[in-house]
Amino acid sequence: MKTDYVTTQHLLETEQEQDFMKDTLRFTSSLEELIRRGDFKNYKQLLQDSYVEILAPYTFTDIEIAKLYVAVHANDLTNALSDMGLPSNITENLKKEAFMQITKAGRIDDLRQISLNLVNHLEQEYKKYNLKHYSYTIQRAVEYIHTRRFQAVSTSSVAKYLDVEQTHLSKCFHEEVGMTLTDYVHTMKTDMAKTLILRRAFSLMEISDMLGYGSYHYFCKVFKKYQHCLPSQV
Repeated sequence: MKTDYVTTQHLLETEQEQDFMKDTLRFTSSLEELIRRGDFKNYKQLLQDSYVEILAPYTFTDIEIAKLYVAVHANDLTNALSDMGLPSNITENLKKEAFMQITKAGRIDDLRQISLNLVNHLEQEYKKYNLKHYSYTIQRAVEYIHTRRFQAVSTSSVAKYLDVEQTHLSKCFHEEVGMTLTDYVHTMKTDMAKTLILRRAFSLMEISDMLGYGSYHYFCKVFKKYQHCLPSQV
């Protein structure tokens, strides 16, 4: 009898795992199609449905299954947005942050919120920093700016890296991006500063130094201009 019970349990678990894999593959395929079309609204709705239809039946026995599903989803999502033109440093940072939160999650609702937060953040960043509609030169310029986010970046340093004339770069950048290269640099850096401030892991002076600003006073001046408040008011 004991052997029959163990065999039955094994078959049930195997069937459950197979069903889980089929369901996740079906939803993952649908989610990928939506995100590659930039349809964040329906993506979030389908993501909500996936928690009800896929995760809920399995998590009452082992939340680790749900954590694995959410981690794989976070990886696929960030990779897809990177392929669509979101700078890799943004997708990698958001992925790492999501992974850290997933490991600490204790309930299915926690995982649902982590996933939705990740999608919302990626949507915001995608609308702001998407590279796909830029020319090759401006794409390279933007990637360079993002990879040097912890260093001082100027129009001349970007032009030198790209081996193009500075005035021409400035003109093309403004025409394609809708702001000057300098404004783009400070917008990106102060966005990063705001994220770091909210994490409460570094002092304001440390964040100013990390982002390559020459003085804290200058950092505060720039932050107020682009974020409409002082760093201490975040």
